[in-house]
Amino acid sequence: MQMNKVYKEALISDARYKVLYGGAGSGKSKVVAQKIVLDMLSDGRYKILCVRKTNKSIKESVFAEIKEVISENDLDAFFKINKTNMSFTCLNGARVITSGLDDVEKLKSIKGINRIWAEEASEISEKDFRQLNLRMRGKNKLGYQIYLTFNPISELHWLKRVFVDVGLDDSYVLKTTYEDNAFLDEAYIKTLIALKEQDYQYYKIYCLGEWGSLGNLVYSNWEKADLSKEVERFDNFYNGLDWGFSSDPTAFVRAHLDQARKKIYIVQDFAHRETHNEDIAKEVKDIIGREIVTCDSSEPRSIAEVCKYGVNAIGAKKGKGSIEHGIKWLQKYRIIVDENCVDTINELSTYKYREDKDGNVLPKPLDKNNHIMDALRYAFEEEMVDSGQWGW
Repeated sequence: MQMNKVYKEALISDARYKVLYGGAGSGKSKVVAQKIVLDMLSDGRYKILCVRKTNKSIKESVFAEIKEVISENDLDAFFKINKTNMSFTCLNGARVITSGLDDVEKLKSIKGINRIWAEEASEISEKDFRQLNLRMRGKNKLGYQIYLTFNPISELHWLKRVFVDVGLDDSYVLKTTYEDNAFLDEAYIKTLIALKEQDYQYYKIYCLGEWGSLGNLVYSNWEKADLSKEVERFDNFYNGLDWGFSSDPTAFVRAHLDQARKKIYIVQDFAHRETHNEDIAKEVKDIIGREIVTCDSSEPRSIAEVCKYGVNAIGAKKGKGSIEHGIKWLQKYRIIVDENCVDTINELSTYKYREDKDGNVLPKPLDKNNHIMDALRYAFEEEMVDSGQWGW
């Protein structure tokens, strides 16, 4: 099994907390998946919990990473893979269980964990981390360890404060970038380096692996909240859908508008890659029933397909200047995001105006990490038109 040498010390460390952070393409998630597979093969006593903030994001991340490691090393005969529960069982009894932190009942039922991997740990709260930490206690001959892997999107994040600024006892912290990944393809490297000319803040985070700044965000008018009880009183919903497939996700958002109090409540979202329109249609229909969803009009075939599967879909009008005008309209409202809408929170935290190489802010938003943001504009397009925002 070929592994990046830069992670050797991290993998053999006895520290309870192993924090691997840095730029995109650094191979940090891949090496943790490799370590998990090797541990399982070596000892049947391993019971490993792999988590993300929400259960829906597991399939395309940790489950896919571990499955790929097993497949590319011809180890399928040693593992039973349960695609329904997204779990792995080695012939010697070692197990990997996956769960979103939103699946409380499943987490309560999981016992005997001695390893945890929190992928995209920047999504989870410090409270989530404490709860995970408490799950690993008692006597265990293999000891206990937690892997935390993430991109450093905000210099104000609790992960920086706890593990970098203060330095939690019994922790090993390693920052890596694409330059530490011996197996990265040239095309992806060029994509990362090109960020320097497109937006310097994104270049610092995703190429250099440096902690991001909150400056120049498109939306600073938002906050997280638990909307599980409030949603019962909402009497209107607006739905938006932005098309994608492999490199970009198909993104959906559902929101409530409180015009009197100038607030928008985002209650549900998803962002799926490599998901066909039939499956997208089923998920959207389960959420919205016969409500209307306004879609990116650049793909009329996709709109027709989801309509065929029973979704009441229409194309957005868009038009010249619609991005800038839509942003200005949304900036007039206070945006409250349910804490389980992780994809929306990630985009709101990173959707920025362009900067040149000297750090000067440019008047256009960066066309990156904005798929739910686009869907949100589509969802409220009619409200924008009715208010005369675009002069139509």
